[in-house]
Amino acid sequence: MSRVLLIPTLLAALLAWPPIAGADDGSTLLTVTAQAEGEFDNDRMTVQLRAERRAAEVSEAVADINRRMRAALERLAREPEIDARTLSYSTSPIYDRDRSRTEPVAWQVDQVLELKGGNFELIASIAGELQEHGLAIAQIHFSLSPEKRARHHRELLLEAIRRWQHIAQDMGAAIGASHIVPKALTLHDDGFPGPRPMLALRALDTAESTPALEAGRSTLRVTVSGEARAYGAATLRTLERR
Repeated sequence: MSRVLLIPTLLAALLAWPPIAGADDGSTLLTVTAQAEGEFDNDRMTVQLRAERRAAEVSEAVADINRRMRAALERLAREPEIDARTLSYSTSPIYDRDRSRTEPVAWQVDQVLELKGGNFELIASIAGELQEHGLAIAQIHFSLSPEKRARHHRELLLEAIRRWQHIAQDMGAAIGASHIVPKALTLHDDGFPGPRPMLALRALDTAESTPALEAGRSTLRVTVSGEARAYGAATLRTLERR
């Protein structure tokens, strides 16, 4: 189950206390910052598989990579739960070490295939199967789906605003204000974590082709800052320095 970790308001209140300025209407300007943070279970898995081939003739390497990718895409077409797409495709000449020959001695062709979805077991199983047919797992990531991320972001935003209100009220009460009027609020989007890298693997043996997985959690954080006017504050007497 996901849990929300709320940051104590005391530190935020202390940090917000110095920027208090007088206004012409007799109110006091308060500058307040509040934050809410949460950890949530990742529900999105991304696997990148790489096909590599080195050959004396570029046409041979290209034909082999194309054959393996077509076979992989045909297999994935039977899995509607998995979003699949091909990524980078590169062709690189290989020269001898001493560069005594100006023409390449071989060619290397690489292409990346990416799988995404929420069914972790299915994606891991298919990735293991594809490893047995000439593709190697390059990396596995876990993240929050856009839908889950948006839902939790809204929850944290509402919590951060509630905290902002409480801090402003506490500050106003401390200087004897009768009421507080919010004047401006700004959402500081702390950004969403990118995919969490879990594995960077070489090709596995057939018996070990399906990797063990732990999706983990992602941390989201929302910060709200703004200004409020405190009205009816008691006049603060300045003591003469002795």
